[in-house]
Amino acid sequence: MRHRAGYRKLNRFPSHRKMMLRNLLTSLIIHERIVTTEARAKEVRRLADRVITWAKKDTLHDWRKVYSLLLSKEAGKHLEEIKDRFEGRDGGYTRIIPLGERRGDGSFQVIIELIKE
Repeated sequence: MRHRAGYRKLNRFPSHRKMMLRNLLTSLIIHERIVTTEARAKEVRRLADRVITWAKKDTLHDWRKVYSLLLSKEAGKHLEEIKDRFEGRDGGYTRIIPLGERRGDGSFQVIIELIKE
C-alpha cells in the first residue's frame, strides 16, 4: 500500500536525491525545458511549482527560500523574468510531454517544460 507516501525516493539516499532535484530545478529554470525520466519529472514539477509560487509572492523571505534551492544566481535572474509570465495563474506552471522509452535501459523519458503564457 502506498498510503501516506509523501514523495518518490528515486532510489537515492536523501542528500543525493535533494541535490539531484535542485540540479534539475536549476536546469529547468535556466533552459525552460529538459529531458529526464518520468519519475524525476513528476518530482521536479512539485518543486518547480512551489518555487515559482514563492517567486510570485515577491517577499524577501520567499526570495531567500528560492535562492536556498537554486544552485546559481543566473537561475534566480531567469526566475525573476519568468514569474511575470504566470501572474494570472495559480499553479500548473509546467507541462510533461511523453517521449517513449530510452534505448539503453528502457526507462520512460519525458520532456518537462515551463508553459509559455
